[in-house]
Amino acid sequence: MQSPNSFEAYWEANRKRLLEEDEEYKKALDGYKLHSGADWLLFAFPVVVAIVVLDWAPFKGEFLNWILGAVAAILTFVACVAFKTHMSGNRSLSNIEADVKRREEEKFGH
Repeated sequence: MQSPNSFEAYWEANRKRLLEEDEEYKKALDGYKLHSGADWLLFAFPVVVAIVVLDWAPFKGEFLNWILGAVAAILTFVACVAFKTHMSGNRSLSNIEADVKRREEEKFGH
């Protein structure tokens, strides 16, 4: 039996290739691409939120308002990506990668 360090070296050297060969991973990765007008609207929504926040501008300092707008845009973007992923029915890339790594580790050890 080989040491865990040898598998980790194998995984680091071959991770990209192994993930690209996995159909579920490719399908989930493809789900992040913009395929329709609805996808474009979903990803344009954070910009609209940032503009609304900047227009609302609760702080007296302009810099703080820009920071708040940027945080609002980032959080909205993360929420939109999570929503699109949830609606597509795909598992997260990190979960799929963990499964691929576990399968490869089992094959590597045998």
